[in-house]
Amino acid sequence: MDLGRLTGSSGAHCPLPRPVATRKATLLATSSTSRIVALVIAVGGLLTACLLPFAPVFAQSATVTWPAATGPAAPTSALLVPYRPATLTAELRCPALRWNGAPSTVLATGAPGEGLTVRTTATGIRIDSDDARIDVPVARNAPDCAVTVAADATGMSVSGAGEPVVLDGQPVPRVFAFLTDLSPVAAKGISVTAQTRSPFATSPTMTKSVLIAVQLLCAAASLVALGWGSRWRRSVRRARLRPRRVWWIDAGVVVLLGGWAVVGPLAVDDGWATTIARTVADTGSPGNFYRWWNASEVPFALSQEVLSHFTAVSLAPLWLRLPSTLLGIATWLVLSRGILAAALPVRGRAVGVRLLAAVFFLAAWLPFNLGTRPESYVAAGVATVLALMWRSRSAFGIGLAALTAALTVAVSPTAVLLAGPVVVMAPRALAVARRGARDRLDLALRFAAIACLAATVLTVVFCDQTWDALRTATGWHTFFGPTLPWSSEPDRYHYLLGRDQQGSFAKRAPVLIAAVMVPAVVAFARRRRRLDTAALRLAAMVVISLAALAAVPSKWSYHLGATAALLAAFSTVAVVLVSERVRAPGGYGVVAGVLTAALSAVAAAVAFTGPNAWWLSAAYDVPWSEGPVQPLGLPLTNPLLWFAVAAIAALAVARRHPGVVVRISPAPVAVVAATTSVLLLVGSFVAAPLRRPEGSLALANLNRLHDARDCGLADDIQVLPDGPPLAPSDDDDLTEGFGTGSGFYPGAPPPDPPGTGASAFVWGSRVASPETAGRLVSRWFALPPQRPGTGVAVSVSGRLGEGNALVLEYGRDTARGVVPVGEVAPVDRVAVDEDPDHPLWRTVGVDAESAPASADRVRIRAVDGRTDDLGWLAVTGPRSRSIVGLGDFLATRGPVLVAWPQSFLFPCVTDIPVVSTGLAETPDTVIESPRPFFTEDRDPTIGGSFAGVAELGELQEVATRLVGHPEIDWGSVRVWSATVGRDRYDVTIERDVVAGAGGTPAQPPERP
Repeated sequence: MDLGRLTGSSGAHCPLPRPVATRKATLLATSSTSRIVALVIAVGGLLTACLLPFAPVFAQSATVTWPAATGPAAPTSALLVPYRPATLTAELRCPALRWNGAPSTVLATGAPGEGLTVRTTATGIRIDSDDARIDVPVARNAPDCAVTVAADATGMSVSGAGEPVVLDGQPVPRVFAFLTDLSPVAAKGISVTAQTRSPFATSPTMTKSVLIAVQLLCAAASLVALGWGSRWRRSVRRARLRPRRVWWIDAGVVVLLGGWAVVGPLAVDDGWATTIARTVADTGSPGNFYRWWNASEVPFALSQEVLSHFTAVSLAPLWLRLPSTLLGIATWLVLSRGILAAALPVRGRAVGVRLLAAVFFLAAWLPFNLGTRPESYVAAGVATVLALMWRSRSAFGIGLAALTAALTVAVSPTAVLLAGPVVVMAPRALAVARRGARDRLDLALRFAAIACLAATVLTVVFCDQTWDALRTATGWHTFFGPTLPWSSEPDRYHYLLGRDQQGSFAKRAPVLIAAVMVPAVVAFARRRRRLDTAALRLAAMVVISLAALAAVPSKWSYHLGATAALLAAFSTVAVVLVSERVRAPGGYGVVAGVLTAALSAVAAAVAFTGPNAWWLSAAYDVPWSEGPVQPLGLPLTNPLLWFAVAAIAALAVARRHPGVVVRISPAPVAVVAATTSVLLLVGSFVAAPLRRPEGSLALANLNRLHDARDCGLADDIQVLPDGPPLAPSDDDDLTEGFGTGSGFYPGAPPPDPPGTGASAFVWGSRVASPETAGRLVSRWFALPPQRPGTGVAVSVSGRLGEGNALVLEYGRDTARGVVPVGEVAPVDRVAVDEDPDHPLWRTVGVDAESAPASADRVRIRAVDGRTDDLGWLAVTGPRSRSIVGLGDFLATRGPVLVAWPQSFLFPCVTDIPVVSTGLAETPDTVIESPRPFFTEDRDPTIGGSFAGVAELGELQEVATRLVGHPEIDWGSVRVWSATVGRDRYDVTIERDVVAGAGGTPAQPPERP
């Protein structure tokens, strides 16, 4: 026997060459020195990443000075975000402090109680700020008559008259405006300076840029080190594909995802995320824009950073949907080539299994992951990490998984879903990472390199933000909310089973199908085979991931979109497993099959009881929007129908395999329910633009494909601004039960005071009580020539219908008097959120095209036939109105604040207010969402950036309508009406180098 061959040495003690496979498995086969260098690089990259949050940055601050140097001291809005500046100094000099015999406001920075207020008194001035009040005597005849009010983080002081007054700990006054009752000449004695600082308005210094470059280079070197000595293409097992057999499935998925980008619905936060991305493009900081004092999205801003590059090119909805569409395609490829190739290495090549996976993938992806929300990024990241951890054959693949996980974590809190794949696949990943290591140095290098790649998350998060920014953003988000504990996780499923857009049937289906397949897998996976192991692994991932989702502070059901790939993979493998077990003998299996089939039938029925409801339904008209979904009258909400599907499938299998015990199973129900969900979802949105093309998002996207300039919903919105009231031609009013100049709800007066403007004539039946009935025939009013683009309007309060009616009667003046020539009932649209105790006035009218051509007179005929608490009606006299397109109306009325639910639908509204460095521009016009209004941007209790708009004036609604459908509440247009100017102050921007921690202290959150 040749002992040399067995021991690996010859008699001369000459070592044999190391086997090729072992040499390839080593990391750095050259020398220990090279490996030590690689280890130092990896550790250095890790330490460098940890330094980035604290590295010095350039911090911007803005100094606001009022009055502006180029204008008089006129009252003006000044929207500071947060509302309290870092410092505030007000210098008050004569003649601003002169006494004119009556108290007057020298200076105010907001409404009473909302800022600093300085008023003159007989002996001096009175200063109010929050709960503090200071009376300061002023020698007004002195040549140096002056008072200085200064406030900063330490407190407030008043000096210049007598002994200085110091209030330690007094907060800096809020600033919403700079107001004064004084004349421009007297107000020259006022000077206000406020400095704002934002912990998010930073940019990297050279030092931080070098640290970023070093960390990225170290990460790249670590990746190279992990793959050294082995071809990286072999570090991840590749699936054996048969392109000729499956290419058409891939093509079908790509076509459906592309078509879905055209016709699909809005996601809830499409407008919110789009506006944040525009903020990144304009200011460099991913501020929330609408609320939370414009807090940055740090540490979860990566998707907005990516989207900002798209908004810089175009704001067209179809273009902004490109990232989610590409991520959908990438996720499908990872799912079909990576995850399923690992879970079903043999069966996964079959056309039937690939088709099954496509159905489950589309069922989980389409209802959740179209648009600008981050769930599509997380779903793609989770799928990629799972595929890499399952298929990797060397530490290089594990390093790629760590890098992918790092990028995913920087996207959204829903990245906690990574817990499922990481926990379940951790033993395998550790074994792979240790495989082939020669010694401890090799192991240390591998794990250090993987840690360096994982630390890339710090580089992504803190490349343009600081530790101060993270602390501040987290604190403000937590304070203003919503921030719910893990124990509120059932709320997510309460929303999923609700009756609004969060509980759409298509959103319920993939989640409920996967949920019922978990016990089915546990029941059927009894054999220790590869398929059973894969199914149990995926089931464990689903359970762990959904449990980890409880850590996410908000509980909306649309977060479940991040599980799309995981649910699709599990459902596919589960159906394959259960389908293979239906022919196995055994009473236990029969009972388990019947029970799980019944459970799946109930789940499918519950899914289809949900409505076909989606965000902002004004953008589309889909069938079954109120639910339940019953195409052609099919009782999809009946569990017996779905149990029959399972029974029929079992009979079909029994007929093909006579003599074999066949079990009823949940697999057919899962497959048919998922297929039905996809077909109904896609079909309903193909039908939507055919049912109502006006305002269709799908048609707007199609226009973009034809290179046409398309302004989205704005192209189908008409604005109806008021003209002058019509002049009466007589004074013959017939009123039975209607009062003249009265009869409306006392707490809801007409648009103008009765007897003036649009309310020059008012009639109402709420005279004695709401139950009073009556009839009104108003006097005739002279009707000017009716041209296209004009019409007649009136304002209405109360309810029409159910006995109440209103028409405009047209007449022609003749020698014998006015002869009626026809009447038209204007279309009414009552606000869905109208409080009966506070009824709203709304504008209704008739276009010139609908009026009789020969008419030169018009009058109002109204009937109040209701005798309940809502049985009253009030109406103003007629006035002329014009009809203009929304784009033309907004052309000279910027900046335009678009409410976040609507922002995605108005790509041509580019003049939006800028929110940056602690300042927000004051909007001139607001585009509201459909009622109920979403006014977070003006709500100070949740840190609305434009809270001062409501403090300083009113938003007056201008009548609008969706072309051809005036009954649809598409939203509204409101114009800011205030007696103060907009942003008439000077701003100076300064940059200072500060530390990343402690360099930009932030204001503690508070509610007014």
